[in-house]
Amino acid sequence: MRTCIHLSVLLLLSGCQTLQTPVTQPLAVSTESVTETVEPVPEPAPVETTLAISDDSNNLKAWVQYRSSILPRLNDERELLAAENSNDAIWQLKRTILQLHPDTPYLSRLRVQMQLSEQLQLLPAPLAQLLSWDLAFNQKLLEAESAVSALTRLNAQQHDNIERLQKTNRELQKKIDALTQIEAQLNQPAVLPENNNGR
Repeated sequence: MRTCIHLSVLLLLSGCQTLQTPVTQPLAVSTESVTETVEPVPEPAPVETTLAISDDSNNLKAWVQYRSSILPRLNDERELLAAENSNDAIWQLKRTILQLHPDTPYLSRLRVQMQLSEQLQLLPAPLAQLLSWDLAFNQKLLEAESAVSALTRLNAQQHDNIERLQKTNRELQKKIDALTQIEAQLNQPAVLPENNNGR
């Protein structure tokens, strides 16, 4: 039975090989075709959106671009911001974003963390949600740094305890050695002086 199936499949395959594939000829293109010139549609020029405290999509994109653009030039942006004389909400928000950078000392970021949580309540919801990522990231970073600091203190205390215990151990070992020597001397048989009689 198997042999019959194999032979029939073999016969079918060999029959398929003998068939010639039809040659497709390209369709004749009429010479009278109309050539259309398609002018490319110019892309709209990017609109420079200034930073503002609003919830429109262009403003949110501008804040995202601002945050990504300051990363390679953080110190320059800090200097530019320090040179500005304005003290409006945008300036404060820029300053807060710059101070949340991990290069900023721990205590400064902790203070700014509290300020930003208050500022976010006053911002429009989409902008507040966008900046809450910075707040959440900074919170995790502060928690990690606090844990590392606590573990470092604990490690230092444990190291001091170990050194103190090792010192106590050495002192006790000296006392044990002294007591062992005294015990060895006490356990030695006493040598009695001999009489002339030999007794």
